[in-house]
Amino acid sequence: GSCLRHCYGIGRLSEDLDFVDIEDNVDVEELGDDLKNFFEKKHRLVCEFKVQKFRITLEFPILYELGVAKRTESNFLFLKLEIYKEFGFCKGYRIEIIPIFKLGEAILVRTFDISTLMATKIRAILFRKWEKTTKDGKILARVKGRDYYDLMWYLEKGIVPNLDCIEGINNTKELKNKLKEIIEKVDSDSIKYDLQGLIENKDFIEDLGNNVKNILMSLLKRW
Repeated sequence: GSCLRHCYGIGRLSEDLDFVDIEDNVDVEELGDDLKNFFEKKHRLVCEFKVQKFRITLEFPILYELGVAKRTESNFLFLKLEIYKEFGFCKGYRIEIIPIFKLGEAILVRTFDISTLMATKIRAILFRKWEKTTKDGKILARVKGRDYYDLMWYLEKGIVPNLDCIEGINNTKELKNKLKEIIEKVDSDSIKYDLQGLIENKDFIEDLGNNVKNILMSLLKRW
């Protein structure tokens, strides 16, 4: 999501930064320490970090100073990074270098090619097991609406996924049929719930949730 946002201009926010450790040589604890030192030395931002398996959470006590939180609320801005090591399922991908110029900074981003990015998103739709529930077990969402929003974006762009990164799929026709089966079962409330914190326009979220199934089916017919 963050890659699509900053490298390709997709119209939603992302709540974390996802990375793939292809060479399996990243020490998550050392990376957290390096990030802490980077922010303190370059930007004079004091932060702490926590490590949970493949996840690093950086905590910046700056929300009061920025004026975006009340004193009765938390002062911490959280930045979450997830480092995945298992990528053996994906074949035939390319690594691309994309320059980004924002806020007076220039960086080079190493990312997978757009077809591989689409394939990993489709893989999430096909195989992700996820539910959001309340403490008493009430289901708030059965799928992540961001996955279907991203799929809509990819289809509108006419991008073809890297099928070598989707297990059990032999051709585009087979993939389209599987996606149609899944999309038919999607409920609008799940789409709306997940996108609430990622898209500012609430009216758009409402309309998209009510119509996303028809939109995706129409795009798949033309794809």
